[in-house]
Amino acid sequence: MNMISNLYQEVAKKTLREDALLIKNIAGNNSREDFQDIFGSIEKRFTLIDSKGIVIYDSEKYDEESTMENHSTRPEVIDAIRDGQGFNVRKSRTLGEFLAYYAIPYTDEYGEDYIIRVARGYNSDYKNIRNILIEQIIFFIILNMFIHFSYKNYLKRHLFNKVDEIREALEAGSEVTEIYSKGDVWLVEFWKVVQSWQSKNIKNLERLNLEKQILRQVISSVDMSIVLLDENMKVILKNESLNYLYSFSQGGYYYQGMKYIEIINVVKKATVEKKDVKEDVYISKLKKYLVIGVKYLEFRNQFIITIKDVTRNREMMEVQRNFISNISHELKTPLTNIKGYLIALEDAPETMRGSFLKVVKNNVDKLENITMNFLNISKIENSKVLNLAPVSFEKIQEEIEKMLSQYIKSKNAEIIYSINLLDANNYMRVDFDKLTTILKNLIENAIIYNDKKPVIKIEIKEVYDRYKIVIEDNGLGIPKEEIDSIFERFYRVDKARTSNVAGTGLGLPIVEELVGICGGKIEVESKEGKGSLFRFFMLK
Repeated sequence: MNMISNLYQEVAKKTLREDALLIKNIAGNNSREDFQDIFGSIEKRFTLIDSKGIVIYDSEKYDEESTMENHSTRPEVIDAIRDGQGFNVRKSRTLGEFLAYYAIPYTDEYGEDYIIRVARGYNSDYKNIRNILIEQIIFFIILNMFIHFSYKNYLKRHLFNKVDEIREALEAGSEVTEIYSKGDVWLVEFWKVVQSWQSKNIKNLERLNLEKQILRQVISSVDMSIVLLDENMKVILKNESLNYLYSFSQGGYYYQGMKYIEIINVVKKATVEKKDVKEDVYISKLKKYLVIGVKYLEFRNQFIITIKDVTRNREMMEVQRNFISNISHELKTPLTNIKGYLIALEDAPETMRGSFLKVVKNNVDKLENITMNFLNISKIENSKVLNLAPVSFEKIQEEIEKMLSQYIKSKNAEIIYSINLLDANNYMRVDFDKLTTILKNLIENAIIYNDKKPVIKIEIKEVYDRYKIVIEDNGLGIPKEEIDSIFERFYRVDKARTSNVAGTGLGLPIVEELVGICGGKIEVESKEGKGSLFRFFMLK
């Protein structure tokens, strides 16, 4: 339709251009009074317009030009002034019918600028275009009916027959190209295209399935709960992490399966306001800290909920705070004593200098002990590797007594060994450093926390794939209500806190940690005033 309309317009434009040029030549040799005699009887409409858009002459409205509208806004007039020519097809406001207009600029012999506009009726052309369009519509309707009839009664049946032949040939293992004539080669090519597309599609499906499996594995492996909700708060997808928080299944409503109102409140805030939310909550029933994040997927009107258990992190932060606080407290006392006695030494009489230096030395020993325990704790936390190797018990004994010689000598402590090993030379397959550290800390505590002559009994017995070790002392003992707390870092029983001993509260936590690394578990039996017994085993 557009092509036909454009064709008619080009013809009208060409004819009107020729007429406009002819009128331009005639108008230059005649006055306005002669225009009506020349142009009044022609079929085409001629209009002369000045540079301000005022109609000077119009062959259809002669002597009525003063009543006509200003033509400066007519499209063809604007184009003629700007581009040197203008053409437009529209319904005339003056005559009330469709006209084709063509306009060109014109300058008379006095230098005055005008626009010459020629117009011709376009109603017949418009009707012709409409008739052609109707004829085309009727033609294509008949053509489509014929194609549909042919397809239904012949082509469709023929195509189905050929498809059946292709299927039968493939099932029989024959080459498809053998059963077609030259005119049907297109079906073979079509089949090849379909087969190629199908092969690529299968590969894409396999790749998508693989990526889907990988994504599910990733979602399942993360240490946080991931739930995808639709706009109605129904569960579309979830992993298995933190299942103790809810009991809903895929397709169920989120709020019906969630067990804790604290989580529901956070999710509700995000879903109602349709915005991203991230909050920390504490579930008092579980004694757990959770970080809940809700992400709004605006393009799909869905929500992703993530819940992460950060209880362990919070506890570690608390341990770190306590660790720093305890370090400050433990170091402050010996440093204050050292500083005070060093100042006192400046003016102290000779007879008292020795006792003052002894106090300073004891506090320096305490600082050294604290520092070594801190280093041991750090070393244990950074490396939990076992270095198992054969080592004789005599070497272990020698190392322990060397490290504790000062304590043994100062309190005249007695250490009694009972060794029952399978090896004739008393060799043990253990981590030398870890075992000596365990025994050193337990024996040291037995000597320090004792108000009489310390007697420590050490029994080591080899049983199948492990060593059973028992250390018994006659020290102060541990109150029953405090036994469960002695392996906490920096914890010291009340009697130990009030006595002037060099303990740091780190010895037993180090022992428990090392025993665990060696594959064992430590047990404690104790009575106040009678002593304590520590029992544990180590894997070979």
